[in-house]
Amino acid sequence: MKTCFYCGRELAPGQRCTCRGKAGSASGGGRETSTAANTSSSYSASSSSAETFSSGASADPDTRKSDKEAAKAEKKAEKAAKKTQKKEKQVWNQDKKPRFTFATFITQVRSTFPSMSKLLRPVMSYIWHPVSTIENRPAVVPINKVIIVNTLFATLTSLMVLFTTFTDSPFLGMLISLIFGKTDLFTAQPVTAFFVLSAMLWLSVLILSLCFTLTSRLVNRRMTFLRALDTVTISSIYMCFADVLIFLSVLFGTRGAFTLIFVSLVIMGICHFVSIRHDLAIKDDSAFNMLAISYLMFYVLAQLGINILIRIFVLLN
Repeated sequence: MKTCFYCGRELAPGQRCTCRGKAGSASGGGRETSTAANTSSSYSASSSSAETFSSGASADPDTRKSDKEAAKAEKKAEKAAKKTQKKEKQVWNQDKKPRFTFATFITQVRSTFPSMSKLLRPVMSYIWHPVSTIENRPAVVPINKVIIVNTLFATLTSLMVLFTTFTDSPFLGMLISLIFGKTDLFTAQPVTAFFVLSAMLWLSVLILSLCFTLTSRLVNRRMTFLRALDTVTISSIYMCFADVLIFLSVLFGTRGAFTLIFVSLVIMGICHFVSIRHDLAIKDDSAFNMLAISYLMFYVLAQLGINILIRIFVLLN
């Protein structure tokens, strides 16, 4: 008897066992079942994901539309607010009247006349920053500056005296009569009087510088004549300003100008005080005493020098 090699069943002669075919069909059926199950599960998963995506896609456009509409509304509100602010500013600027300020005027003058502003900047520093300008002078005295400033001072002052003489100024007439003894010199010979008065003013500058040099020894300091001349030159700058103001005041109809002359003399004393105290490094009391003695000495020497100059002028005529 034959038996099956795989399942051991007895077989008749010429008979074949079919155990291998059944096993293959069983295994193939199992494989088909599992494949179908996997296919169905994957289909269900894909369908669920598709539903989820479709639901999300259907919900996003509404949300996005609402966000875009809100953003557009905010932008419109901002634009409207900016327009109203601009209108308010324009109306406010139209209603507001421009105010004049001296700083704005100076800035406009500098921009319009740049060369003139550069030329006048050293002079204007004596007005805006007087003390710092006086104290920060160079150690070497500029001779050109001394000559130009004092010549300008003598010229302007002489012209101012002649100009106010013809306006019958009582104060200046009294000063001229006290110094010269007569007042017909300026009206009869104005050109000669101009040069005589200019020479007298230059002589006064030199005499005052000499007085500062001599009295500096009283405070145990040594002031050179050029440094003293530079100190007097600073006061000459302020006296030039006073001459210009007196000219303007006379043009506006005043006759006296006593207040301007008095103020210019006070400013001259302040300049001398600041300069001498800084240059000699002395105390305020010492500077005050030095100036007082210098002015008294200057008065005596100036009277002597002016009388000598007048006598020479009379002898020449």
